[in-house]
Amino acid sequence: MSVKALFLLMIVGWSSMLLVSGSVKAQNIATSEAVAAPNDGETHLGPAQQLAKALLRNDLDGAQKYVEKDFVQIPEINENSPIGGIQLVSSPEKDVKILLAHFDDEVLKGERLAFIWELTEKGDRIIKIRVLFAGANPLVDEARLIREYQKKFIRHVLVPTEFPFKITQFDGYVDSNESLELVYRNDALNGFFRVKASPIAVELERYKGKDDVYYMLKDGTKALYRPKFELNFDSRRTGCNIRLRLETRKC
Repeated sequence: MSVKALFLLMIVGWSSMLLVSGSVKAQNIATSEAVAAPNDGETHLGPAQQLAKALLRNDLDGAQKYVEKDFVQIPEINENSPIGGIQLVSSPEKDVKILLAHFDDEVLKGERLAFIWELTEKGDRIIKIRVLFAGANPLVDEARLIREYQKKFIRHVLVPTEFPFKITQFDGYVDSNESLELVYRNDALNGFFRVKASPIAVELERYKGKDDVYYMLKDGTKALYRPKFELNFDSRRTGCNIRLRLETRKC
């Protein structure tokens, strides 16, 4: 009897309190202004408002128009969740605004703080962006891909719970053979951790090379270890072949 496996994913959410110190003091912050959805023909807005509206419509190229391009780079947002709302808060410092953005979180069924930036304006441009808080979590994109795969194929594939480095980026896709590929990256190390899970089509023995070694894990999983390449799993419990590859490169 063929048994299709089922993805198992546990997501733990928690409420947190954030205290931002430095140039912004709570008692000195003026009433915040919510940034509405973008409207055509709005040219009277300041650069911080224009930047916020561009972020709301996920237009990073448009957002770049409102920063001093030779000196300022828009911080990377390491998550693909949609930005559901942005607020601009006046700072006691002249020409400085605080931008607070929220993700629409489909798991929590509500908003989640995405990031807080301090924006310094000069004329019609933003001349400085300082990151006060970065709440983007690339593993949210992993969870979304896993849920989509689970819903479509009704299979169970194990996903990593510990990593050799901090994950700053995630990429993943499903190919035409119903294989799931997950790539976890760390930009600072220029390294990546790749996991590929595929429905079993041939016996694990077909993959064995000259220097490969078989191992039997405690849960009955038969593993093929390639010292010079990857780690392969042929799991009877999940019904999938899983390949792991770890590589770190120096710049």
